[in-house]
Amino acid sequence: MRLYRPRSFFALLVTGFIFVVLPLLTALFSSVQILDGLVQQSAFAVYSSVDRTNSVRRIADLLRDQERKARLYNVLGESSQLESVNRVHVELEEAFVHLLSTDGDTALTKLLQKVQARENYIVAVLNRVSGGSIQRKKELTGVLDRYQDVDALTTKLVTVSNKGIRDEVSQLREKVSQGKKTLAWQTSGLIGFSVLFLVLFITLIFRPIRQMDRGIESIGNGDFTTPVRVSGPRDLEALGERLDWLRRRLAELDREKIKMVAHISHELKTPLSSIKEGAGLLRDEIVGPMNPSQKDVVAILDKNSDKLQRLIENILDFNMSQAKKAPAKMQVLQLDELIRAVVSDHNNSMLARRITLYIKLADVTIKGDGAQLKTVFDNLLSNAVKFTPDEGAIRVQLTQEEGKAVLVVEDTGVGIDKEDRSRIFSPFFQGKEAKKAVVKGSGLGLAIAKEYVQNHGGGIRLLSSETGARFSISLPITS
Repeated sequence: MRLYRPRSFFALLVTGFIFVVLPLLTALFSSVQILDGLVQQSAFAVYSSVDRTNSVRRIADLLRDQERKARLYNVLGESSQLESVNRVHVELEEAFVHLLSTDGDTALTKLLQKVQARENYIVAVLNRVSGGSIQRKKELTGVLDRYQDVDALTTKLVTVSNKGIRDEVSQLREKVSQGKKTLAWQTSGLIGFSVLFLVLFITLIFRPIRQMDRGIESIGNGDFTTPVRVSGPRDLEALGERLDWLRRRLAELDREKIKMVAHISHELKTPLSSIKEGAGLLRDEIVGPMNPSQKDVVAILDKNSDKLQRLIENILDFNMSQAKKAPAKMQVLQLDELIRAVVSDHNNSMLARRITLYIKLADVTIKGDGAQLKTVFDNLLSNAVKFTPDEGAIRVQLTQEEGKAVLVVEDTGVGIDKEDRSRIFSPFFQGKEAKKAVVKGSGLGLAIAKEYVQNHGGGIRLLSSETGARFSISLPITS
């Protein structure tokens, strides 16, 4: 059951684009969120540090100013100086409240409270001092000496404040490092999802295209029996259905072609038989004696009649093989004896051209159609004789390997060009080297051989060789 079946190839492309881009957009959004959080934390840390530093510095400045005014009050004894001390005290209270409310550092808070307590005590003593001048002077001097403790605490307050800032910076660095790791893992994972979706949709996109390509290639190679099936978007499936309709139509036309060729070939054999019979009567001088010139003409007529008959028989054989019918006369055959019979038919041609034959046949028995297999072997050996030059050599070897009969036919002829190897089993095809053959052919022999071998469940192929052509036929051995 398919969960998703787009209506069109364009819809599949758009869907694939969305699924591939979505994780990337998610990664981008996550990156922006993490970076925004880090920026806000950095801004807060900077603002907090600056505010704390300014507050501590202001408290230190106010305490020094207060100390100067208090000592001036001790010397002059003027009430205006005491009022100045009190005003500074009010500003210090505001500064203490602000810093205590905005800072959460425990050490800094405790130290700040100590400074505030000592400052409150000094101001309280300054405001209640009374009595004689000597007693008053002694109390003021004693309380003013407490500013030394306040100065020490203020210095420590600055140190603690700076340490807090350094700790915040260190924490911020750790958060940035953690944010980088989180961002890297999220980005890697989401990019991995994008790659996964990319591979998935590439497969979904190219699968129907490959199916159509295989279907077109199959039709182009003349295979009209394998159905063309395309799975994917509906418009490509519809195109696949049209290709399959084309396959069926071509198969129908091919059957009509086979019928027409069979009919024409059959009709040609009737007048050809009359011509051959007439040539035979003339050659045997049954209708009267002939002079030498007439005998030469009759010989030419008889020779070309035989050639035309062989061509028509080849066309009929190929036409029958194209019909894809199972062998009609399956029987037990002694394969080595059948091959020897075929070889004997070509002995005269090989002797006339001084071609050496090396033959080695194992004792092999199979089930098959004798007429078809004889045609296969005859075509292979006939090609070997045609393309082997005078005083050349032909090797024929039959072996039994893993439940199969294997026949190898090899010659020392012109061989087959690399560009022609893929087409040598096509009907009527003759390669570039065919013109070098001693005897010309019709280009149907190998096509017929391939069809008949396939009818027997076997295979025929061209093997690599340094010189000449080397063919191999394998046939299953059935009990």
